[in-house]
Amino acid sequence: MPRLGSLLLEEKLITQAQLEEGLETQVVYGGRLGTNLVELGFVKEADLARVLGRQHNIPFASGEMVPDPAAIAVTELAFYDDKDVMPMRVDATKLTLAIMHPKQQLAAIDALGFKSGKRVVQVVIPEFRMTQLLRKYAKAFRPMRPIDMNTLRPTKAQNAGDPKLAEVDDLINEGDFASLYAQASAVEEEVLEGAVIEDEVPVIGGEIIEAPTEQLPALVKPPPPLVVPKPELPAVNFAEAQKLLQASQDREDIARTVLRFAKGKFKRALLLSVRGDLVTGWQGIGKGVTQQGVQRIGLSLKEDNSVKMVRDLRSHFIGPMKRTPGMAVFYKMLGGGYPTTAVMMPLLVRGKPVHILYVDNGPDQMTPPDIGELLIVSQGVSRSYDTLIKARQAARAG
Repeated sequence: MPRLGSLLLEEKLITQAQLEEGLETQVVYGGRLGTNLVELGFVKEADLARVLGRQHNIPFASGEMVPDPAAIAVTELAFYDDKDVMPMRVDATKLTLAIMHPKQQLAAIDALGFKSGKRVVQVVIPEFRMTQLLRKYAKAFRPMRPIDMNTLRPTKAQNAGDPKLAEVDDLINEGDFASLYAQASAVEEEVLEGAVIEDEVPVIGGEIIEAPTEQLPALVKPPPPLVVPKPELPAVNFAEAQKLLQASQDREDIARTVLRFAKGKFKRALLLSVRGDLVTGWQGIGKGVTQQGVQRIGLSLKEDNSVKMVRDLRSHFIGPMKRTPGMAVFYKMLGGGYPTTAVMMPLLVRGKPVHILYVDNGPDQMTPPDIGELLIVSQGVSRSYDTLIKARQAARAG
């Protein structure tokens, strides 16, 4: 199967430099390549969806969409949350199913076909649209990204001859996001309306999509998945952290190592992701800290707060946090009040602040100012990311 980046290059929708930047942001911020390219402003959602359809040789969809309640009722909402799929339409003979990666979702497709007793027609949609659908209609939790609140900014100036920067419409605005954040909610309130399916040719978001060309596989009910709880990882010392960072295989390895090191020194620690004027929670550890609470953090840097100062100065911070409305909700998400002092440190990748490491000793507590080892670990994060980015770009080139 051809790679998405190669297809986008072939159609001259992006340049090689834009693809490399998309791969870089994917390494740092996660998500699929297409999501990162749209967030950078390099590709329009409609073009991305069309190329995804070409890549997988199945129908595609883009824009706002509303699933049929009868289709959603085929099985439990938890199934859609777990499998990253969303039924869109159902009739006497077929179930139209929105998916993201067909070859990885065959078990889910088979299970829904068995459950409904109907032929499943696959429709590929961009990752961020699936995320929004799952939040709104399956009551799923998904971390917020800049694309969810329309804070999309290209990170580099265009060169002459580059494809025109894409426009992104129908995304949640900053006012809506602030309201959601204040309510500790991860469900959009003003996205995804107006999908239509007509006859045998699906039409979603006003765009006719291509008909399927391949026969669907036999439908077999899969066995129920095993649920294995994740053990809590122990703290690591300075030397262990350095070795683990050098061996990192992805961004999740980096996060675990940083937090395991911080766990041995502080009561609470979390990693924040920085994208323009938006800071979102990524991972956290410590007393009262929950992963869902951390991933509901969404702090605007248009507010004059201590986090903004770290981003702007690209330097560490030690002291009391400025008390602002945004920071009040920030600490609510951490499960407790303001510390007397806190420590923050920017994590730079190729000179850009991409994460902020935050640590403290809990509400009303002083945080030790000894951050020498923490500074060295942060430099190791930068080197690890640089290694991962080079490896990802080399793999694409090969």
